[in-house]
Amino acid sequence: MTAFPPATAFPPLPPTPDQVGMAGTFSRASQTAFRHANRYAMVPLHRAGLAAWLGNPLTGWQLLLTTTGRKSGLRRRTPLGYLVADGAAWVMAGYGSSTLWYRNLLAHPAVDVLLPARPPFTADATDILDPVVRARIIPRLVRSMALPGTTIGCLPWSTPDERILELTAWVPLIRLSPADGSVLVPGPDDPGGLGWTWRTLVATLATVAAFRVLRGRPRR
Repeated sequence: MTAFPPATAFPPLPPTPDQVGMAGTFSRASQTAFRHANRYAMVPLHRAGLAAWLGNPLTGWQLLLTTTGRKSGLRRRTPLGYLVADGAAWVMAGYGSSTLWYRNLLAHPAVDVLLPARPPFTADATDILDPVVRARIIPRLVRSMALPGTTIGCLPWSTPDERILELTAWVPLIRLSPADGSVLVPGPDDPGGLGWTWRTLVATLATVAAFRVLRGRPRR
């Protein structure tokens, strides 16, 4: 998942999180924690086709990005908060230029993308530096992450775009464009869609039904 170290650990245009001191230690520790959570929980859920059941306005939505290791050549999978806009999917490297998947795609821009409830596709990854594009995409992307988006150091839904851009000035923005030239259109299971509503209802009803069955079993 996308994560951002505490904003107070960095100036507006900071060095990468490979810095010395407590901030650098926290960054490395949190990266390790997220890496293990992704590997043993989130990635299996995505590969099982359950990602659409995880997205909602409280926890945000995620895609599964597969990159090629710049040194190992192995396939590396990472769940990330995302936005569908301008015909492409957009993600951010929350740990700046030291983010492992970001370094991988700089070396090998051809990546695979799996969006919730859609077939996977190959994409061309582009590091976007244009300030006009960043100003248009980043605030929307951070807000689509819901609660995880607060790790940039503010409440995105009530914070002006300018402040969000200031807090994320050091964060790389990546455009994932379908390699076949097709145009991505936001779907019901993407950020802002309503697919989560009926899935939440189904999950709630199933939970209630299971509870009643367990409650009705005779005790031994």
